[in-house]
Amino acid sequence: MTGVQSLIESASSGIHRTSDAAAAERLARENDWRIVELDTRDAHDKAAFLAVCRSAFDLPDWFGDNWDALEDSLTDVDATPGVLVLWRGAASLDEATREVATDILAERGRRTERGLSPFLVLVVR
Repeated sequence: MTGVQSLIESASSGIHRTSDAAAAERLARENDWRIVELDTRDAHDKAAFLAVCRSAFDLPDWFGDNWDALEDSLTDVDATPGVLVLWRGAASLDEATREVATDILAERGRRTERGLSPFLVLVVR
């Protein structure tokens, strides 16, 4: 069993790195997980990152384009049996944006313990 396979089959949450996004996507599909493509390769700052998130996660019109709104909105990103986020281009973001973004995505993963479905973020190398 591969690392990605064990993460998906055990319904894990959190942020991990992968070099095999295709296998992760295939496994997620086989296990009926929702797949979110978070591509920030052309985003470099907070505003661009939030715009990518608005589209990738299909956030509501009232999304406020700020960190608090992103954290609140990710609570609504809930799918059974789980959500797989394939994050490409994390290194393209400025360091401050990447750190806050990572914290918010990790916090959504921790909310699994409070009744939400698993939320697994794979940073694609």
